[in-house]
Amino acid sequence: MKVLIFGLGMHGGGYAAASYFLDHGDEVRITDLKGACDLGSEMESLTLRGASCISGTHRSEDFLWADIVVKNPAIPPNHPMLAHARMVVNDFAWLFSSPWCEQVKIIGITGTKGKTTTSAAVAHVLTSLGYEAMQCGNMGISAFTVLREWERRHEQGRRLPDFLVVEFSSWQIRDSVQSLHGQLPIMEVCALTNFYPDHLNSYESIEQYLEDKLELFTPNIHTAVVPDVMMKRIQMQTKLDRRHIRGIDRSCPKELEQQPHLQSAYAILLALGLKYKSILKALESFQGVPHRIEQVGTLGSILFVNDSAATIPEAVHFSYAKFSSMAVHLICGGTDKNLKADAMLQEVKQASSISLLDGSFTQNKLLPLLQMHGIAYMGPFKAMGDALQASFDAAQAKQHELPDLPQAILLSPGCASFELFANEFDRGNQFKNLVGLLLEA
Repeated sequence: MKVLIFGLGMHGGGYAAASYFLDHGDEVRITDLKGACDLGSEMESLTLRGASCISGTHRSEDFLWADIVVKNPAIPPNHPMLAHARMVVNDFAWLFSSPWCEQVKIIGITGTKGKTTTSAAVAHVLTSLGYEAMQCGNMGISAFTVLREWERRHEQGRRLPDFLVVEFSSWQIRDSVQSLHGQLPIMEVCALTNFYPDHLNSYESIEQYLEDKLELFTPNIHTAVVPDVMMKRIQMQTKLDRRHIRGIDRSCPKELEQQPHLQSAYAILLALGLKYKSILKALESFQGVPHRIEQVGTLGSILFVNDSAATIPEAVHFSYAKFSSMAVHLICGGTDKNLKADAMLQEVKQASSISLLDGSFTQNKLLPLLQMHGIAYMGPFKAMGDALQASFDAAQAKQHELPDLPQAILLSPGCASFELFANEFDRGNQFKNLVGLLLEA
């Protein structure tokens, strides 16, 4: 079979797809607009295994050559090159076409924010309670990686996992529905963690963005877990009995009222029939995931927190709430996604200091908001090191004034990252590396 990987990508999805088909003896070509130097060791590794790599351009002849095109989710479905493709698929379409999916209980999770934390927390609790739960999806684990593992287990006579926890972005849902002609697999639980404006630089309207999210909810799901305000809409869409639609807000126990990042996971686990006491006990040992309210270290009374995955203003609001009893030195700003900054107004008003990372969101949205309300700020800075140093200087000055005051230096940008960083993970890693050097010094 002739396979074209359309976009190698930066998070390993294209690499996993190419590796999967190379393992099966297929002919593989990879096309990516980035240069070979930018694509680095992954491209070199695949070339050594026999893949043909075309960098810096897309050629119609490659699409005409291919039996199937594996599309990166960041590439829009109306890309003109796709008109030459015989068949367009994504990793989920390939996995969900496998008959082995019928042997594993699938938990599908989407939402604007909190998807990765929710997926990780659900998998953690299931594992803690004696089940085997695998993860894949938007957190960076390709469905091709999962399918290859299942094939190896089948060859070795080993059992498949009890659960597969799948995190979907709106683009992945859109591509999966199109590739599978709407025939998504049966899911034990399908969850929407929350919904806020996002990706309005890619979608024509917020309703179009919501519709892509809600395509995950089909009549095939056993139970839906959604915010209370979405329950009626989900019931109309899926025709599920009300007993099989669980509201996240009304499911929240008092023990998790101050931990909004765990409430969706709790509701999902409850919908699976697990006992609430065992869920809460297992959640106590959940350590979170990188770049999402990640506590990096402390220096005296100063806590350093990496929340680089806060890529919308509403995410800053939720992250900041965990540290509202402390003096917070906020590092924010970056690239615009056609979102308003108003949702983080309360936080920038309350912050002890604000260090701005430069970018289109900072220039066009944050600076006008800060200036309108007379809020002081430092920057904008074009390097993470400068922003961190400014925040650290402000925290040290506050520490000299009030030695016992708990403080937090919180990287919670409220926007995308692409003008100064490769992605939000690069942004978070730069912050963590610089904090590490600061702590060593």
